[in-house]
Amino acid sequence: MQLYIMMGILLLLMQCKRTTARELARKFEVSERSIYRYINSMSALGIPISTQSGPKGGIYLSATIDLNKIYFTREELNYLNQLICDEKTNPKITSLQQKINYLNKNSKKK
Repeated sequence: MQLYIMMGILLLLMQCKRTTARELARKFEVSERSIYRYINSMSALGIPISTQSGPKGGIYLSATIDLNKIYFTREELNYLNQLICDEKTNPKITSLQQKINYLNKNSKKK
């Protein structure tokens, strides 16, 4: 479940650019405190994720990320896809699975 949430946060930030811990907590059905734990874990792994407080603050990626080139080998993508396939009963997983499949196809071309 933690992998699903962290991947979801990363993919969401790549799409929408900036969001709040409250919105993420609501989307992934966890507490805001858990979201901050995930953010800290992701930062420790080297993902350029930042937070800013205030009315125009939020959680965002501080650099452009190309998952295909930076974070996943073909084997890792295959493993993630297998994890996702094991969770097919969860309707939230479909979008993540499509993106992983896309990354997988593109990594095989190179």
